[in-house]
Amino acid sequence: MSMFSLLGLGVMAVTMADTLTVDTATCIAPIEFRAPYQTDRLDMQGKPYDAQKVMDDNAAIALAQDGFDARIGRGEALPTDTAAGAGKSTINAIRFALDADRFAKAELSVRGIRYYRTYLNGEYQWGRDLKLTPGRTEVTLLCLSLPEDRDTFRVAVTGEDLTGVTLGTQGTKRAFTMERLVEGDHYRNVALSPSGDYLVTICYNTKRDGKNVWRTVVAETESGREVWRRDGYMDVKWMAKQDIAYYTRNGAEGTEMVQLDPKTGRETVVARNMPAGSFDLAPNGEYAVYSRTLQGREELTQGLKRLEDPDDRQPGWRSRSALYRYDFKTGQMMPLTFGTASLWLNDISPDSRKLLVMYSRTDQTRLPFDRRSLVEIDAYTGEVDTIFADTIFISSGQYSPDGGQLLIVGSPAAFGGIGSTLKEGQIANSYDDRLFIYDKAARKVTPMLKDFAPSVESAVWAYGDNMIYLKAVDGCDESLFRLNPKTQEVVAYELPVSYVQDFTVAVGQRNPRAVFFGQTGERAREMFCCSLSSAAKPKAKRIGDIKFEDLYGDVAVGACHDWSFLSSRGDSISGFYFLPPDFDASKKYPMIVYYYGGCTPTPKQLESHYPFQVFAGQGYVVYVCEPSGAIGFGQEFASRHVNTWGKGSADDIIEGTKAFVKAHAFVDGEKVGCIGASYGGFMTEYLQTRTDIFAAAISHAGISNIASYWGGGYWGYTYGETAQYGSFPWNNPDLYVKQSPLFNADKIHTPLLLLHGTADTNVPTNESQQLFTALRILGRPVSYVQVDGEDHVITDFKKRMVWQNAIFAWFAKWLKDQPLWWETLYPNDDFGQKK
Repeated sequence: MSMFSLLGLGVMAVTMADTLTVDTATCIAPIEFRAPYQTDRLDMQGKPYDAQKVMDDNAAIALAQDGFDARIGRGEALPTDTAAGAGKSTINAIRFALDADRFAKAELSVRGIRYYRTYLNGEYQWGRDLKLTPGRTEVTLLCLSLPEDRDTFRVAVTGEDLTGVTLGTQGTKRAFTMERLVEGDHYRNVALSPSGDYLVTICYNTKRDGKNVWRTVVAETESGREVWRRDGYMDVKWMAKQDIAYYTRNGAEGTEMVQLDPKTGRETVVARNMPAGSFDLAPNGEYAVYSRTLQGREELTQGLKRLEDPDDRQPGWRSRSALYRYDFKTGQMMPLTFGTASLWLNDISPDSRKLLVMYSRTDQTRLPFDRRSLVEIDAYTGEVDTIFADTIFISSGQYSPDGGQLLIVGSPAAFGGIGSTLKEGQIANSYDDRLFIYDKAARKVTPMLKDFAPSVESAVWAYGDNMIYLKAVDGCDESLFRLNPKTQEVVAYELPVSYVQDFTVAVGQRNPRAVFFGQTGERAREMFCCSLSSAAKPKAKRIGDIKFEDLYGDVAVGACHDWSFLSSRGDSISGFYFLPPDFDASKKYPMIVYYYGGCTPTPKQLESHYPFQVFAGQGYVVYVCEPSGAIGFGQEFASRHVNTWGKGSADDIIEGTKAFVKAHAFVDGEKVGCIGASYGGFMTEYLQTRTDIFAAAISHAGISNIASYWGGGYWGYTYGETAQYGSFPWNNPDLYVKQSPLFNADKIHTPLLLLHGTADTNVPTNESQQLFTALRILGRPVSYVQVDGEDHVITDFKKRMVWQNAIFAWFAKWLKDQPLWWETLYPNDDFGQKK
């Protein structure tokens, strides 16, 4: 029986304006309870036996999702007939659901049942008070029924104002909530064997308490038949040209490396007492290359530390990664690298002879600060050939199938700007990655995809057909492409997902098999298999054991639509929007505007950290704008991020919001809010200095003072190499001051909520604190909520839930005129408006 059918059996009957009477609920078959054998009247604490404690020991019955197959009606006696006979003491569990379209306070009235415990959405609830958040609340009563009590079911929900609260009814879908967004099964990684016959899938299941349970599975790709499964996250890696996998595990003699043959399921221990660290396999299977972290010098001397570098304040900065070669035949572990630089393996040549290794050094006296070198190390002799030394704007490399070329990922400014299409005076966005091919014999670099608008995220050069398959940020989407390295012909694949989260290609096949999983604005957690060729729309088959309908079949999902507008500069600014699931075009809806405003556009997806579909489920229209400066729309568009700090981006967001409201009569133009995080948090603050079109605003981890962030954030001055390349507080103070919200705080009048994790190292909390102080001095409506112990992104499950509730409550107050939720969370908040 589905979860939906378990919850949907209550029928609303209103006996008075503030009372909901539960006429019908689901329940389990009664379970007999027998009192224990008692040797004494009192226990060691001098207390008599208390039968009620049996409910504390049987909470699992109330938390079960299955078994609620019976019904009980109002006034009916709780069943005491069991398989052992009639008139027994029993344990019962009764369940019903409440749906709320707003936050509400209520009280649970249980009459006729003497002993019971209450659980709300799987958590024990002390007392009768209910705080209902938007969405569905599952109420379970765990009851102990003694024959002499003659318990009967008489339950109601009362409150001063239950407007918008109903009892869940069969056949209706529940609202999209944060819990449904994060709970359940998720795909994490996929990896096809070289032939494509076998697939490694790593999944995790998020439980109600926020804990993740991992599993790793190897299965036949075509049939889905499992050939191997392990609990936990297992780093399984395929041989380059054989369907043989390797992984490590804890064994009797330390860490073991195990060879897995998926055809037979046979596992063979090939090495014992292995070191800790990640590894890569040589194509010939003779050795593995290990990356190990080496600890740096002691940082404190009698409580003092001299910083050797601006980044030396970061924990672990003095540690370095080094590479080692482990020989399977001899068991020898040989160091490959040594020194003060961290090195990482990019690739191993097809003949296993060469290792492609990159390292970087920081030099704050030259722009850009990060200088990289790419070298080849002979895996057998240790001889080194330097390919690039002290090179800028490159991030990775890999070998071509014949080993004669290298595929380099870097910004348009790499290699003297040979891949740039920008005009004189424009600076490339260093997040806007492109591809280059380096011919080792000719020592020549050729730019690829020079006029390609999407920004490359990852690429693989397959040896089966000598084609390059890549995933790229493509406007609002993340898509797959095929590049012919000889002709530079590109195939853009049309897939059943608009946001590809991960993909894998069978590198040994012609027209190779590919597996990918991802999302659209209306669906998520779906995995597909297809063959990639020159056909732009491959036939994709849904595979995997995670089913969208099982996860979301009882959830109302709002429609997602693309929408763009023509800006005053003549640009077509892309975006998309979500509608409430019960959308009625004749109504007026409040609207929330979201943007990142920095380098990476906001992807169109059902499940996002800032939950657009949850907002829609609460009755908001959600408009996502992709303003100037974002990658994925071409080099010129991305370059607008550099040395602007919001100038063009803010114009696009303001114009887009006004245009959207004008074009859609169902939006209430007086009830429009906005929200953003990090650079988007800066955008929220900056927007309020430029416009009064927003009725409420939320900034999470926003930057209020560009200069203090530049010098104080862990990523501050290095991110500044992109955001304000070549501009410093001493040579361009206007950029740091005039574009900082703090120095324009007197222009802010919009009610503003500032949110910040107390352990944020990227954007320190003083960025919110400064603006909070300024707005309090100015007497402007502002609140500041800190999330204890959280860094730049709120990851702790329970803290994320309450943090998100603060966001929902703020918008409910200012955009819906529903202040109860915020007042319940923060009853003494006067927003700095002293009376």
